[in-house]
Amino acid sequence: MRSQKTGDLNLVKKINTSIVLNTIETRGPISRAQIAKDTGLNKATVSTLANDLMNDSLIYEIGTGNSNGGRKPVMLYYNNRAGFSIGIDLGVNYVLAVLTDLSGNILDTLTESLQEQSIEAAVRIIVNMISSLKDRAPESPMGSLVLASAFLVLSIMKEKFFLHRIWRGKM
Repeated sequence: MRSQKTGDLNLVKKINTSIVLNTIETRGPISRAQIAKDTGLNKATVSTLANDLMNDSLIYEIGTGNSNGGRKPVMLYYNNRAGFSIGIDLGVNYVLAVLTDLSGNILDTLTESLQEQSIEAAVRIIVNMISSLKDRAPESPMGSLVLASAFLVLSIMKEKFFLHRIWRGKM
């Protein structure tokens, strides 16, 4: 008989945290009670996870909402400025770099022509662009910049094999 992989408490907490964060991001401002109702998680779990997310600066309270009697709900909102990312597009004759918030809103862009089509020139430009955008990034409660890069290489034919080997981790 095969043993099946099961989730431990940490995995369940990560999944539930992701559900709560996604709910706040897509439906916020939203109350803890509404999150519990919408997701099926119990109110105590939602409250604990929301507090953890607030401690990580990923969400914040923005005041009270309307009530049909009883206590007014505290509304939660996604903090899309908790961190930032840089995306890189390496084209045939250009490099484009963008700085975005966590919702993907573009805050700044840099574009530079590739005069010399060599890997060294492209890497030098990319490093300079990343450094420049890091310096321009607003303060973040998370402290450091999240870096996510996507390279689109259309045709630097001489370097194709070299780039392929880097991508596959063979260098």
